[in-house]
Amino acid sequence: MGASDELDGLLLQDELLRSLERPVWGLFGLTLAAVIGLLGQTTALAVVGWMGTWLLGPWIISRAAPVLGTSPLVKYPLFLSCAMPFLSLLAPLYVWQASKTRRAELATAIRQAELRERRRGPEAAATPAAPAAQRAPVQQALPVLRGVADGVGPDGQELEMRVAPGQLPPDIPNEPGMMPPTRACAGVFAVGYHVDAGSHWVSVGRDEMRAAGMNLEVLHRQALSNLMKLVKGQPGLRLVDHPPYYGLLLDGDHEACLVLLDGLWDHLFADKTPNGAVVAIPSRDVLAFCDANSAEGIAAIREASRRIGPDAKGAITQQLLRRRDGRWSIFEP
Repeated sequence: MGASDELDGLLLQDELLRSLERPVWGLFGLTLAAVIGLLGQTTALAVVGWMGTWLLGPWIISRAAPVLGTSPLVKYPLFLSCAMPFLSLLAPLYVWQASKTRRAELATAIRQAELRERRRGPEAAATPAAPAAQRAPVQQALPVLRGVADGVGPDGQELEMRVAPGQLPPDIPNEPGMMPPTRACAGVFAVGYHVDAGSHWVSVGRDEMRAAGMNLEVLHRQALSNLMKLVKGQPGLRLVDHPPYYGLLLDGDHEACLVLLDGLWDHLFADKTPNGAVVAIPSRDVLAFCDANSAEGIAAIREASRRIGPDAKGAITQQLLRRRDGRWSIFEP
């Protein structure tokens, strides 16, 4: 299965530039060694510095150029400069300065993407991002639907997520191991996990999951338990009667995730959907449902989903889902 996530793409670019910091400093050192060796007529030092610069410089430029947006007119002269001890200073200076500027831009873009993901009001946009030390622990993770598709895999299977083509420059590695852990649920949902960082949500990474002593199944159960606490807390879950359908309100971030709580559909709302529920979750903060035999209700939630549209922030799916025999499937009229 493929999935796209603007935030994951931005984080991946930032992580790549971060990983180049030490190699860039190493390139500075090798370049200075070549210059000092030449000026001091120290052949061994000059040769080591020159060879190291020639090998390391093009590799760094190749990795950084797609993220930095470096044009070929700049990239290829930088390649050549790496073979010239004095001019080779241009490569590390360029990458260092351009990376500094680009990472500042990425920080702003990441911040904006996280705020859009949470879809809070303008007051939240004015709140500075909380530092990493203030993030909630992994034990407080909540689920987030990354997408909905038919046949994502059996329940509990870890999905190999990749950022969709076009979200990243072609030379940036797009490996499943770099993506946050994501789980198939009921053969329909792609479920990720995030924690509250005060003014925005931060995805739970694989290293954080393991450091908390969890595997994917344990993380999933913990996230559902935390979601149920929201349902039972204050203000808690609110049912909106909007004939011919119903809506659910929770916290403005996790309404769509309520499809993951079997007890709601098999017990709490069973009297409202005697023939099974049909649900619309066009975005993360919207959930509307009706009885499967209500043609009027189905038409209404389909229209509501269409109005929100597939390009809305936090969009999930335009398809309707049907609850039958304790499981979800894509609704077929």
